[in-house]
Amino acid sequence: MRFFTFIIVITNLFTALAQPVKDSLSFRYWSIEPSFHLGHIVNISEDVPKSVNPFSMELDIAVQTNGSKDWHHIFGFPKVGCSLFVWDFGNRKELGRMAGVVPNITFNTQGSQWYSPRVNLGLGLAFFEKQYNYDSNPSDFYIGSTITAFAFASVYIQPSIGRHLNIKTGFMVSHCSNGHYQVPNMGINLPSVFLGLAYAPRELPKRFTRKDIKVPKSKIRFNIRAGIGVHELADTKGPVLTPKYAIYVNDIYLSKRYGKASNMQLGIEVNHYNSFYNYIVNNDYFSSQQKLKATVIGVFIAHELMISHFSLLTQGGINVYNQFYNKYIERNGKSNDFQNVTKKIFSTRLGVQYYLFDPKYCTRSNVYIGAYIKANFGQADFICSQIGVVF
Repeated sequence: MRFFTFIIVITNLFTALAQPVKDSLSFRYWSIEPSFHLGHIVNISEDVPKSVNPFSMELDIAVQTNGSKDWHHIFGFPKVGCSLFVWDFGNRKELGRMAGVVPNITFNTQGSQWYSPRVNLGLGLAFFEKQYNYDSNPSDFYIGSTITAFAFASVYIQPSIGRHLNIKTGFMVSHCSNGHYQVPNMGINLPSVFLGLAYAPRELPKRFTRKDIKVPKSKIRFNIRAGIGVHELADTKGPVLTPKYAIYVNDIYLSKRYGKASNMQLGIEVNHYNSFYNYIVNNDYFSSQQKLKATVIGVFIAHELMISHFSLLTQGGINVYNQFYNKYIERNGKSNDFQNVTKKIFSTRLGVQYYLFDPKYCTRSNVYIGAYIKANFGQADFICSQIGVVF
């Protein structure tokens, strides 16, 4: 069942990301954009494999929006695409290579000058040739699974060198993580500089005509969200080969749209960890209310960037009830350790959601599915998939 949970999360991820790309298929203005990246893996531990001058080839197939959808005007005619990456990490024996498939969106494509910066955001999947193996590759604590999430953000400029050809150069930061589904999972943080070309067979208009989009007046909405996650009960580096456990993830929150693209949330999350309960029972942590004390309760504030039926969620929260972790760090003499205290208190979440009805216009009940990575002060905790209802 836990394997299928992971598959459901990945499926929901691509369902949510597919809508802008699906809409883009009818657009007239497409481009093909190859780039060369030279990067550096951020070394966050001394006992990981060394990387020498990692590099990548990227091929982005992109479509310039032209105003046929309302969200084109709201976001200033962004560009929607899908990038294919092949990374060589500069250590074939231990780190190998990685291939990535990343749907993405580029803002400010209609800047008035060639030096106007463009912002590109992407979220997809990475496939690793090498990962941690207890026998054959025991030092690769970066990645513990063949498949991980792959997120990036880049800023670049695009000077023209012809009617159909542009130079494309800038800076990118990318991150790969499996969301603590398979330990070890320190994750790969990879800044890079890149240089490439953008070829568009059809010359773009000098300026698109932007119209004012009218949306219904916003009001406070009540929301519930429930689903299931999966993780291993371990640190980022181990112990390895431990069982995978389900987490039951539930949220109750209020939301209100501001403007045409921002939706703010304020609510309560209640997460029950089977891993915590198993640990409590087997290690004599609590004599009563063991299931309750395997539950973490927190308050959160979140922001959704809404693009048609799709939205990107970023969330921060504070855990107000976390009895298991309190006891765990106390028994291990880590109650005064700054990192453990912050992990006990602060939580974050990043995810994508897909709504049945466009939330900008929907004034009745709505339904959505979402896929998320949950973290505790930067350390991945679990991946999950949820179904939500907006009342």
